[in-house]
Amino acid sequence: MGEVFERYQALILSRVSQGTGRAYLAAWRTRVRGTFAERDIAGITPLDVEAAFAAWSGSRSTRVDALACLSAICRVAQKGGLIAVNPCVGVEIPRAREYDPGSRALNLDEVRRFLEVVETFPAPYRRFLLAKLYTGCRFGEVAGLRVADIDLAGRTIRVARTASPGITGQLNVGPTKGRRSRKVPIPAPLLPVLAEAVEGKGQHDLLFPGPRGGFLNSKNLSRALDWARVRSDIKVFPPGEAPLHFHDLRHTAADVLFQAGVSAPDVQAILGHSNLAVTQLYADTRAEAARRGAEALSNFYGAQSKGQLGGGEAPAMTGSDSPE
Repeated sequence: MGEVFERYQALILSRVSQGTGRAYLAAWRTRVRGTFAERDIAGITPLDVEAAFAAWSGSRSTRVDALACLSAICRVAQKGGLIAVNPCVGVEIPRAREYDPGSRALNLDEVRRFLEVVETFPAPYRRFLLAKLYTGCRFGEVAGLRVADIDLAGRTIRVARTASPGITGQLNVGPTKGRRSRKVPIPAPLLPVLAEAVEGKGQHDLLFPGPRGGFLNSKNLSRALDWARVRSDIKVFPPGEAPLHFHDLRHTAADVLFQAGVSAPDVQAILGHSNLAVTQLYADTRAEAARRGAEALSNFYGAQSKGQLGGGEAPAMTGSDSPE
């Protein structure tokens, strides 16, 4: 297995995004290599893969990355005639608890606190974070925006590129995650922020450059803002959950769009999700069902129980009301 990966590593990584490539390399170093590098690839069975998945350390998502890396290697080996079947196909892994990205979103009070905290930041950073909150764009998409992408009159932003770390950590500018451009709306509170950001710049200048004129990245922004400290002033999660991330501003935008009554297909188009199933994760259908159920149950039992559920003890029976 190790020889196959070494021989075809460049091919395997060329078929995935830079971010996925980084995840594959980390998975190979920390999990896949130790388990399978010395194994004859033709002798690996689905049961071996399932046993490895169960034994690997780390969160479920990191183990899924390792499984994806292993499967990518096996697909290349299969195409090269080294194995007849990819042993990762049909592998059964434990089901995960349904992910609820809406639980990461800021509520109205937390948005107010966020705005108060952001107001103390230097202008370039303040504008950047406000753009993330109000548009729901990914970090790299906001970092990649140029003046020409902004249509203040039409109140839209064209999201056409992303600036994100490559496989070896270098910054790459390329297509968005969905590999297509899209337009996102500009809410009224963001209009003056964007007007301020474009002032005095050329059409091809970065909208939100860093202090040295280059692209902002999450590590530098976190360090500049002392984000690890100030984020607890905005939202604190229960024990065991990760602290507030910049990406949670995207979750917030999705949650707000649904609360505002925007349809799921429109939310999908605005956020740039690859499929509607991802968007539907933000639709709080269970909560809506519970609210509708509470109203229905209240109406039903309210009509049936008039005079019966008033509480307290029944009045004493006297005279002819008393049983013989």
